[in-house]
Amino acid sequence: MLMEQPARLISPPIKDLKNLRQPLTPGEEIVLEYFHKNLPTEWDIYIQPHMNGLRPDFVLMSPSKGIAVFEVKDWDFSALNYSYKKLGNGPPLLIGNDGQKNFSLSKIDPFLKIKLYKEEIYDLYCPSLPDKTGFGIIFSGVIFPFANRKEVNKLIEPFYENLARQTIVISSEGLQENNIKKVLNFIHLNDSRMTKGIYNDFKPWLIEPEFSSEQRMSLINELDAKQKELALTRTETGKRRIRGPAGSGKSMVLCSRAAKLASENKNVLIVTYNITLINYLLDLAVRFEMNGKVRSQITALNFHHLCKRIANETGHREEYSLIWKDSESHDEVLELGLAKHTLSWIEDLDEEDKYDGIFVDEGQDFEKGWLDVVRKLVKKNGELLLCIDQAQNVYGNKPVSDELMVINGFGSSWVNLINSYRLPISVCKLASKFVETFLPDAENLRPIPKQDEIEFNTILKWRQCEVENITNETLNELLGIISDSKNSVAYANLTCIVQSEKSGKELIKALRSKNIKCIDTFSEKQGGSRRKKMAFFKGDARVKVTTIQSFKGWESSSIVVQFTKIRSVDSLSLFYTAITRIKKSDTGCHLTVVNSAPELMFYGKGWPDFKNL
Repeated sequence: MLMEQPARLISPPIKDLKNLRQPLTPGEEIVLEYFHKNLPTEWDIYIQPHMNGLRPDFVLMSPSKGIAVFEVKDWDFSALNYSYKKLGNGPPLLIGNDGQKNFSLSKIDPFLKIKLYKEEIYDLYCPSLPDKTGFGIIFSGVIFPFANRKEVNKLIEPFYENLARQTIVISSEGLQENNIKKVLNFIHLNDSRMTKGIYNDFKPWLIEPEFSSEQRMSLINELDAKQKELALTRTETGKRRIRGPAGSGKSMVLCSRAAKLASENKNVLIVTYNITLINYLLDLAVRFEMNGKVRSQITALNFHHLCKRIANETGHREEYSLIWKDSESHDEVLELGLAKHTLSWIEDLDEEDKYDGIFVDEGQDFEKGWLDVVRKLVKKNGELLLCIDQAQNVYGNKPVSDELMVINGFGSSWVNLINSYRLPISVCKLASKFVETFLPDAENLRPIPKQDEIEFNTILKWRQCEVENITNETLNELLGIISDSKNSVAYANLTCIVQSEKSGKELIKALRSKNIKCIDTFSEKQGGSRRKKMAFFKGDARVKVTTIQSFKGWESSSIVVQFTKIRSVDSLSLFYTAITRIKKSDTGCHLTVVNSAPELMFYGKGWPDFKNL
């Protein structure tokens, strides 16, 4: 049984390995045990690190000795013949033979993978590695736990001389060697080329992102008693409306209830306004019972595409296209014409084509006509759940009155979720102060931490600057978080939320000039932005840059908010939404505001670390 050693960093932790989405193979378990037992404790062990999507089996790293990357192959040479064949002037090709025919195995060639890993580590992930000589502190190996030395030597013979200088090859006998220095001769040798700076450069690409650890936890176990009751029960009518401040668990309840119905083979629809929120909500729903059945029973759409689908399913595709063609503006269609036409198209839907349950998240974004459309799509005796936070009304929609809510079948009263579980205590206080100062409407619920809550390690900064300097100052803050050796942040956890696409694009250029990869929601081409928003998801390993509107409903433990200008009350709701996207974390969280709006400066002076640049 593997045991944690306090002095060694293992990511993800040993206690979580049984819940990995891609379980360790028997060979990988043997290799991990060998590394953990024999390596000096200064060597970190990273298991299936994301590394920008490459996912090597193991990466080892020491701040004074180097970096090592390994592939493990559980190959049984008695069941399949593996060999390398020289074809022309190209490199040897990995061939498999099952006793009847040869076939290419180049896609799983571990030596090609190792070569790619080393090149990307040197070229992209460790910019502080010395030119030319830095490649020499990146070690690599291929391990065959179930193949003997004779079988391995025969496999690599066609390119042994070249291979021996670049890659360590370990057979089953090597994993039985007690003196690890004979197997990995570099592990005890200090190398002046390896520095703490290089270690800190590479670590954010290796430490497990919060998304990966979250995906191993069942969502139902994160709910309190009230949230769990809402997730597991229905009202007599099946209608329910929930409101609560940022971080109160509205989306978690919504997705848990949706997943509960889906697990009962019910046909479920999750609908929202922001297209970027779809992937996040589906990830939450899948975590409810951790099985594929849930995902196959849930449809998730933004309102615009829900209407388009109804038009297609009812034979009104051409009419749908004409609505957009004949309109002067996109907003005019969404606010007026689309819902009206869709209501008429729904009349052509059969009852069986409607949904057993519909779940509306971020309902404050919805016009009354949109809610009418949603209500008409629920089957008789079906369920309808609406979640809102009026303080995050970033589009300035007029709230639907309680009377209309009752008339339109959204339940007799609001269920209020009071406590904010996601926000750190310090952010709850700052967010509440913002609401009281700028958004004092009684409908805007303040985030209140639960009574026995403890403060997590939370780094809160405010940087006031002139608008012409805001890109550089935002870049400096992002780089500062990345290089913070005391509070290491995975690149996948780092998000920059901007007020406009223009400033976002400028920031992306600045980040890329520093060789930092980004994923964003912006596009120069018509229709490209929608596709990029659909591809925007929490598990992507790159730094995320997006607008406040597109990140609404999401969360992250490391956020830099770039805010430039107060244009209206909607701008104030935007700012509140941005700062409440932060999520507390056991390992600490960062929230930095880089602001050039003078109206917010006096509020910013109340933050723990304020600087007027």
